[in-house]
Amino acid sequence: MATKRVNMTIDPEVYEEFCKYAGKKGIKISTWVNLQMKNFIEEEKHLEEYRLKKRS
Repeated sequence: MATKRVNMTIDPEVYEEFCKYAGKKGIKISTWVNLQMKNFIEEEKHLEEYRLKKRS
């Protein structure tokens, strides 16, 4: 799988706090963001399916 680099704007205070807690668990921000994006996509697909079934 290829990766794509993107720039993100994150509140510095939020980023520092994330690093504080995530670092203890060995979580990298890129891994966490990727997982959150996948979860969001899955939820949106389910919502889309629900809406299509509701219309039928």
